[in-house]
Amino acid sequence: MTKKSELQLEFREEAEAAEVHTAFHGAGLSVQYSRLMLPAEYEFRWDGGTHYLAHHDLVLLDGEMEVVGEKTIPSGDIRDLMTFVPAGQAIEGWAKPANRLNAFTVVCFDPDAMEEELQKEFNGFEARPQIYFREADLGAMMGKLGRLMADQSAPVSRIYAETLGLSAALEMYRISAAARTPEMEHGAGKLSNAQCRLVQSYIEDNLTTDIGLDQIAGVCGLTRFHFSRAFKASFGVPPYQYVNQQRIERAKKILATSGLPVSSVAEACGFNSVSQFGRAFRGLVGQTPLAFRKSA
Repeated sequence: MTKKSELQLEFREEAEAAEVHTAFHGAGLSVQYSRLMLPAEYEFRWDGGTHYLAHHDLVLLDGEMEVVGEKTIPSGDIRDLMTFVPAGQAIEGWAKPANRLNAFTVVCFDPDAMEEELQKEFNGFEARPQIYFREADLGAMMGKLGRLMADQSAPVSRIYAETLGLSAALEMYRISAAARTPEMEHGAGKLSNAQCRLVQSYIEDNLTTDIGLDQIAGVCGLTRFHFSRAFKASFGVPPYQYVNQQRIERAKKILATSGLPVSSVAEACGFNSVSQFGRAFRGLVGQTPLAFRKSA
């Protein structure tokens, strides 16, 4: 998926640095975070062949949104509310934000590209627009995705952003599904021993890259959703957590046997920044990289 699948903003007056924008694009999935730096009025439009799910952290003094062809809905304080628009429908509108830090997080997912992951998991999915709705579990998931993508000091890894985006898409399906399949009720199987070895070898060989969930799942010939469930059943942790653990184990070996700067160690282990590396290291080891090196 490309930038075409993102919500497009057009500011009514030229405003320098009016928007801070972060986005990831994967197979059938796109995640986007936008933070509005100024209370500048803007028009927005989304017209996609994908399902659209947005989580709002917005206080709007004025404005309106329309799912094209349906009733126009006025804006207001829409913090922690969400909007879902199915593929084939468009939204447009305008907004006058309050003078505060306003932001929104968007997940776009292609029902055709993700058919095996989504449509075969849920029967009776009713693809209809839902404007400014609230749902605790999905809202918490989208809120977490937005906070991680907003952190410029420690950029979120692609595999984590993709995992949360996929989880949000699946949760949206769960909310809208008329019934759950027997397969979902009985849980997931495990990876075979051969698949486990393939996955471990692939991760070990690619720790320095920004590994995507679709890439690891492809090693096993599974969809991302099936792979994520089977991986956790096999290893006891989600894929992104396992990758993080392996990166930290590699970092410990480098710290103990070399004098490389911490920034070089972080890069050699696939972390996007020193701060991200330090936070992950402390979380798993209980001390900073430098403290670990002194005690090793």
